[in-house]
Amino acid sequence: MAIVDIVLPVFLVIGLGYVLRVVRFVTDEVNAALSKLVFYVAAPALLFRSTTLTPLGRSLNLHALLVIAGATLLVALLVYVATARCVASRRGVLTQGAHRSNMVFMGLPVVAYAYGESVLGPVAVQVGFMVVFYNFLAVLVLLLPHQQTSARDAAVWGRTARSVARNPLIIGCGAGICCSALGVGLPVSLDRALDLVGRTALPLALVSVGAGIDFGTLRADIRAASVIAGIKLIGYPALIYLGLLACGQSGVDVEVFVLVMASPTAVVSYIMAREMRGDEQLAGAIVIGSTVASLVTMSGWLVFFRFG
Repeated sequence: MAIVDIVLPVFLVIGLGYVLRVVRFVTDEVNAALSKLVFYVAAPALLFRSTTLTPLGRSLNLHALLVIAGATLLVALLVYVATARCVASRRGVLTQGAHRSNMVFMGLPVVAYAYGESVLGPVAVQVGFMVVFYNFLAVLVLLLPHQQTSARDAAVWGRTARSVARNPLIIGCGAGICCSALGVGLPVSLDRALDLVGRTALPLALVSVGAGIDFGTLRADIRAASVIAGIKLIGYPALIYLGLLACGQSGVDVEVFVLVMASPTAVVSYIMAREMRGDEQLAGAIVIGSTVASLVTMSGWLVFFRFG
């Protein structure tokens, strides 16, 4: 399949979301409802069905998960050290923006178009694992720059743990893994219902991403956002790629894992920054800048995998 046929449909739907926002067909309230529908209903249904239908031996790749976690920690540490002179409200935001991937809203649609829905089982396990990892790492990098141990900060860990435990993506992945391990099949009617609901996840996610783009947010912090976007879209996935090769991984498994992690900075990083004394304007600029730049970089990764 031509690279343009994989990436262009994704960004055309994102563009549709942006246009619908500009003409006020999709307001901020409507977009918030779309995001909730994807996050709480459609994406969990997609991930649950994918993991349930994928044999556990194929979906659970511990070596890949360890490599991704290690690369994430290394990038976070390097950016955190490099931004030591930044003000506290920006340091954690820059660190989080360099590694936190928009796996569900951007990664899944691209790999589904590029490799087919059969790869979504292993990707679902990866998503579930990284959602947990990203959340706790985000709390760490956003709190550390303030160097406080107040009761308010301590309570954040408890709230994060409860949020992770109730995360619908994790619940969907976990339930699917259990069904796969136990050999529990899905009744035809339930399978078809989950398939119908799950198929709405990818297009609605892309429309929501497009409707959330505000170029005005990007202007004030374009330099910092550009540097972090470069790390996020090129450096971070390159590190994962090299790590997977070093562990003996090869073929489609490597490409799928790298491509998901090469997605732009997750929208939720903006929410985390806003709730934890981070520079929310900078966080928004990183999300928007990396999303726009990912049209080029994700195409580049696909070209590399095809001809590299």
